[in-house]
Amino acid sequence: MQLKVGDKHEAVVIEKVARTHIVKYAGASGDFNPLHHDDTAAQNLAGYPSVFAHGMLSMGLTGRMLTDWLGPTALRKFGVRFTKQVWPGDTLTTKER
Repeated sequence: MQLKVGDKHEAVVIEKVARTHIVKYAGASGDFNPLHHDDTAAQNLAGYPSVFAHGMLSMGLTGRMLTDWLGPTALRKFGVRFTKQVWPGDTLTTKER
């Protein structure tokens, strides 16, 4: 794939993040922070409406989207800035800014 300055790409990273995705990621990463799996903790300790996905889950899914688009050897490095929580039921998309 040959990219040029100004090329644009928009893609769905994941449709409808499920609590199962969040719990599986917690198991794989070892990050069992209760804000990611316990509604009572998320609501009463932190004031969130429910649990939310790990930021690194979003980043990993974005990395997969990038390698699907660019090829498995083209991506050498990428970074993100976390700006909002990802809630169960959210669909994540990427687009240029």
